[in-house]
Amino acid sequence: MGFLPVPSDHDLSADAVAARNRFSDEHPGPLSTLDRALLNNVTVFEAYARWYDVKDELEALVGERAVTLFSLALSRAVPAPYPTAFFEGALRDGGDDPVNPQVTEAEGLLLEWGRAVGADPSHVPAELVGRVEQTFKPATRAVLAGYAGLMFAVCVFSLVAQLEPEPTTDA
Repeated sequence: MGFLPVPSDHDLSADAVAARNRFSDEHPGPLSTLDRALLNNVTVFEAYARWYDVKDELEALVGERAVTLFSLALSRAVPAPYPTAFFEGALRDGGDDPVNPQVTEAEGLLLEWGRAVGADPSHVPAELVGRVEQTFKPATRAVLAGYAGLMFAVCVFSLVAQLEPEPTTDA
């Protein structure tokens, strides 16, 4: 077990069950290990649940695959094993090679920017920042920056909580 327990449905408080149900109404499917660990505190769970809303908004702007690639690059650079494994799995499930994906120019830029932001957000090279500014409108950059901050929060939480990557179905 990591730093935080990963509660089963039986172990959830009434408030946590209500929060889980509200979340599941908007985001069907099983909860991840990270989501369950967040349910140790309803306020924390609800704050982190907004990550899904920002992710959805960013996907509408740049595409689901681009967001997954950006998330993977940032998670690897931190490095944070739990989200890294999650996004590698998402790429594999989509038929991609998470180690060597074929990317568009914009996806390649997001990979590069994600690596730089994940490694040290206060020292992203000016040339790279300039290319991101040339490629994406200010409104998109605002969502990208907000999502990057939320991804950092997810990475840090997963590290502090000592979450192990979820098992994959790969052979």
